[in-house]
Amino acid sequence: MTEYEIFSLDIRDKRCPMTTVYVRTRLDAMTSGQKLKVLLKGEEPKRNVSTAVRALGHQIIDETHVQEDSGFYCLLIVKS
Repeated sequence: MTEYEIFSLDIRDKRCPMTTVYVRTRLDAMTSGQKLKVLLKGEEPKRNVSTAVRALGHQIIDETHVQEDSGFYCLLIVKS
């Protein structure tokens, strides 16, 4: 793993509260400064994951609504 890699995690088929568990597990395996792109579905998972990530001290540097009709979101997280 290098600092410049962007890792991906697709949790569009997962439901809360497991969405935050998957993201935290992936972030725990990464080193400081690395980036994680998370694809998820729905406003509630987006809100829950965003809140958990910030509470753990990580930074969300981009939040994109990928497909308007589908409710897909993409979060770009930098591990602290």
